[in-house]
Amino acid sequence: MKTLIGLLALTCLAATLRGQATVSFRNNVPFASPGDRLVYSINGTPLVGTQYVAQLYYGTYGAPAESLVPVAAAPAPFRVATTASPGTWSGGTRTLEGITTPQVATLQVRVWDLSLFSTYQAAVAAGGLRGESVPFRYDPEPLGYPGPSWFMEYFRGFTLVPEPSVIALTGLGALALLAYRASGSTSRGSVRASNQPRQPTPERVLREIGSPELGAAALDRYA
Repeated sequence: MKTLIGLLALTCLAATLRGQATVSFRNNVPFASPGDRLVYSINGTPLVGTQYVAQLYYGTYGAPAESLVPVAAAPAPFRVATTASPGTWSGGTRTLEGITTPQVATLQVRVWDLSLFSTYQAAVAAGGLRGESVPFRYDPEPLGYPGPSWFMEYFRGFTLVPEPSVIALTGLGALALLAYRASGSTSRGSVRASNQPRQPTPERVLREIGSPELGAAALDRYA
């Protein structure tokens, strides 16, 4: 009988030690290591406003960022403009479903404006203001361990950024066209050498600026 009780106790202990991993999803706790863990607006000031939210994404250790999934809990809002802790969100404990202690996980924090976009992916697709942390390591401990052991110790802060807008891409196209015209006007009135390549047509320049990378290359060649 005593042997059976002992086996049951060991089974319960093993289940406790290998329970679902949890994490303190907060960036305003007393971390053990130094580092900037605030989130900043595009103008460089710590982010405030309850319309902005932070969501925790996770996966197995080493998983690429595009494969990470959000936790089941709702995103955490940032604080009001009058807060004494700008750049931080009102978080809480999050469960990493499918990750068991002491399995190491990869975490990432993603931030966007929930009043404009229902998901982070929607903000990305629309070129909205948003940002994400560098994916970081997390060594989980069962809930009930001392707080610092389940803080996001390797998390580092970041600044929100928008996608290149249509206006910016249009400006790039205008610059490329101006560079072409300037090059053409310079060559007029001079005799073209027989081995000098012909100037590209405006249509060709515009075709090559379909992306920022090709646009930059076009500027380098035709300026």
